[in-house]
Amino acid sequence: MKFGRVLASLAVLASLQGCISYRSAHGYVLERGETELTAKTGVDTKESVLAKYGEPSMIGTFDRNRWYYLYSLDAARAFFKPKVTARTVIEFQFDEAGKVAAVNEIGLADSVDVKMASRQTPTRGKELGFWEQLLGNVGQLPAGGLGQQQGPPN
Repeated sequence: MKFGRVLASLAVLASLQGCISYRSAHGYVLERGETELTAKTGVDTKESVLAKYGEPSMIGTFDRNRWYYLYSLDAARAFFKPKVTARTVIEFQFDEAGKVAAVNEIGLADSVDVKMASRQTPTRGKELGFWEQLLGNVGQLPAGGLGQQQGPPN
């Protein structure tokens, strides 16, 4: 009787492990003592920003004088899809001389949710079912036929 209760208690505790929530951070994480990413306009250069904060998360594709440092915090419960709880993007704009021209902060409230297209690109060929994929090569002979050696001739 006691053994059954202990076993049931252990089963309940083990099932509760799946309900634990977790958080994960991605991108640039502030060091101890840092409260924000800053740079003095007209004083700091690409080299000084690089020395302070390291490589940027992204460099502008069309404008190489824009550097982006991204930070994202996700939270999830059990097996559900993680949700972004915090996102910060710091943009450093540099002038032609390589000095900081502007520093902008973009938060989660400023972001835009981009919906993926649900359309599919048609391809040539036929759609194989499960069994066709599984058993498709059964009974197929090698290219050289039976009893012939595969590979280059002697």
